[in-house]
Amino acid sequence: MIFRYANIPASIFLLLYLVSSFLYMFQKWYYVFPFLLNLFIIIAMNRYYLKSYKLFPFKIEINNEKMICSDYFIKSKIHEIYIADIDLIEGGILSGNQSKPIMLHDGKNDVIVGISVHMKNYNKLVTIILSNIRKEVYDNVLSKAKEVNELNKEMYGIGKNKKPTKK
Repeated sequence: MIFRYANIPASIFLLLYLVSSFLYMFQKWYYVFPFLLNLFIIIAMNRYYLKSYKLFPFKIEINNEKMICSDYFIKSKIHEIYIADIDLIEGGILSGNQSKPIMLHDGKNDVIVGISVHMKNYNKLVTIILSNIRKEVYDNVLSKAKEVNELNKEMYGIGKNKKPTKK
């Protein structure tokens, strides 16, 4: 519910503050700053939610051949993606940030589907996808994951038998 509808009450409260700061802006010049801040927050938040409504299904059915993505914000929207048609997987652990969603691109139908890490049975879903995609896509994903792993090792000194130093 939070991922789907949290922007609605937040936008209503921010609109109230926007209107009040707009009205006070004509009395005191420094109310321009809260007005602009509220306007920026409303635009950024609703832009994020509109993008998530478009890309993230709330129901995914999967087997070894295809995924059926449904229950978008627009209820009638359904994407049937064959796993063999997936030509790009990016984001998530592949980008070095485990909290980012994974984005799948179906090259045949030119559809992008996002998979949120907060989804129920997320690990099983990613395992099924990675075990059934084409070999060249899997190799590309694996090489990206290795690059991120090496970068993390260099950046944070992971696995280098170093003891942390006290300051």
